[in-house]
Amino acid sequence: MIKNKLTSFILNKKKTNFFIYGFGQVFNLLSPLVVAPKIILICGEAGFGKVGLAFAFCLFLMLIVDYAFDIKGTKEVSENRNSSQKLQKILNTAIFTKLILFVFALLISVALIFSIDFFNQERDLFLFALTIVFAQVFNPVWFLQGIENFKLVSFLNIFSKTIYVILVFCLVNHKNDYIYVNFFLGISSFIFNFFGLLLIKRKYNFQIVLPNYLVVRKIIQNDFSFCVSQLFLSVRQLSPLVLTSFFLGFSIAGQYKIMEQIISLCRTFLQVFLKFFYSSACLKYINNPQNGLMYWKKYSLISASIISFFLLGIFLFSDQVLRFFQLSNTAIFQLSTLFKISLLVSLLMSVTLPLEQLMFIKEKHAKYIKTTIFVTLVNIALIVFFVYQFQLKAIVFSLIIAELLFILFYYIFTKATLKSKF
Repeated sequence: MIKNKLTSFILNKKKTNFFIYGFGQVFNLLSPLVVAPKIILICGEAGFGKVGLAFAFCLFLMLIVDYAFDIKGTKEVSENRNSSQKLQKILNTAIFTKLILFVFALLISVALIFSIDFFNQERDLFLFALTIVFAQVFNPVWFLQGIENFKLVSFLNIFSKTIYVILVFCLVNHKNDYIYVNFFLGISSFIFNFFGLLLIKRKYNFQIVLPNYLVVRKIIQNDFSFCVSQLFLSVRQLSPLVLTSFFLGFSIAGQYKIMEQIISLCRTFLQVFLKFFYSSACLKYINNPQNGLMYWKKYSLISASIISFFLLGIFLFSDQVLRFFQLSNTAIFQLSTLFKISLLVSLLMSVTLPLEQLMFIKEKHAKYIKTTIFVTLVNIALIVFFVYQFQLKAIVFSLIIAELLFILFYYIFTKATLKSKF
């Protein structure tokens, strides 16, 4: 009787957390789509492409700052959630490590911006965008996911993205105002990330303690190869937009960015959906590998089903979706077929990302790193060799091939696991 009541309470709490978490992520997912038509209308496709390029640049730097805390850190917090002292140490060490890494990333970015003409031509755009990277230092979401405080995660997402959207709609009124779009995102994120840390500090009565330098150095040394793999993964995700801007110009990059909006939307949904279950899956796998794998299979199937239905709707109403982005009839005619083909990238990701998470759960980090580096190099090579001849077609088909390669390798490495009884 007591056991049944306890099980029912846990399940109800999980459902409540999922609803709260999902509600907050709606703002995270939709805010880029809400501001996109406004940016294109005021700044044009070229301006929209420039905004996307600067954001892609920052995403690469953010991976240096995150240094796998959003994956390994979440797991560590989940496993030590009952020890306030250990949680304080984990959070303090992460923040100070990320500050050091931010300084390193800042030096790299400033050197690139001022020394390479491609970046220097839009110097203000890239310098303003660096506020996004600084805000990431104080992002507490990885910690909150580990302790399963989804209410605060949703609160931070809702208010930071709402402020961002308001700033864009109120202050982007001239063609050259595209340089401020990423700055607005960085400022709104920093305010609420810092506020989230203050709430955590107050709730757990954490003290700000400088971590031992040797501990920080050990983290950087131990996780270096994993961070490199994440950088390669970021290069694979961001290189299409960068290479399109470099080889084909900002207007074509703006057209690709529109297709990438759907890809990014699906990727973000899958990542946040999978992360919601990640800490529980890790705990279940540690206690009982079979139960952990069954749990992973169930929520992975649900996420793939949701993405499939969503993409079906986008496919059936593709012209209406393109009109939403303020494209002309000529541009819609040119992009329509390729836009539909690009939806296959998102469909394949609904398989790739759950398999990637399974690699983390089973701690197959070495194989994951090698796979990421290899597929990234193949992806970039395909784009560079074929972009002039096939233009945007080369970008889309290179992404499809990359996802297929990831599925192949992940399946090989988790083959025995996937054959286990559902």
